[in-house]
Amino acid sequence: MPTAIDEERFQHQETLDMSKPQGTTHGLPVKQIPHLEYPRAVYKHPTQPYREVLHRNVNHEVVERELVATEHLVHVCENAAEYKKKLSEGWVSDPYIMQAPPDLTEHLYGKPAEGGK
Repeated sequence: MPTAIDEERFQHQETLDMSKPQGTTHGLPVKQIPHLEYPRAVYKHPTQPYREVLHRNVNHEVVERELVATEHLVHVCENAAEYKKKLSEGWVSDPYIMQAPPDLTEHLYGKPAEGGK
């Protein structure tokens, strides 16, 4: 189970030695907190792994094209009914792992051409 600082015991403790283990007489007093099933997060994954952002100067000329990784949308469900509703709408319970955008200069450093050294 996860732990949290026991504030009630902490207020009455006279000495605190951070080098001592948690839960001991002179260490940081902790208590176990129960795991709750809700609130539970659900996610909506993006359809494309990255998006293109155009950076412009004051004359509105494109000075840089940047590829930015897309992130998932998150919704926190407060009860089982809301959780089931979101799952039926296409939300999923596993988070999205972002992919790194491709390197725009990768093609410059490929294999040498035929006959080249």
